[in-house]
Amino acid sequence: MDKLIILVLVLLSLLAIKLIIANKRIKQMHYLKMKQLKDIFKNLSSKQEILNQKASISTDFQSNYKSDMKKLGEEIFVLQKRIFELLTKK
Repeated sequence: MDKLIILVLVLLSLLAIKLIIANKRIKQMHYLKMKQLKDIFKNLSSKQEILNQKASISTDFQSNYKSDMKKLGEEIFVLQKRIFELLTKK
């Protein structure tokens, strides 16, 4: 009976040691995965910041382009009007 109890205690001790080792390994893997996740998050944040800057530049260009094209159209209209006035005077 004593041998059976000692055998069970040894097996339980071995199981406890195996679980402790597995737990440490899992903790290390978790730490590495969390570090990778933080790095990826920083990378994505910087890429999003760059994308926002490019979108802002694109929006500014678009609004300036529309404004310039409107001014150009108005100027062409004024010039055409003057040309027609000069042609009708001659």
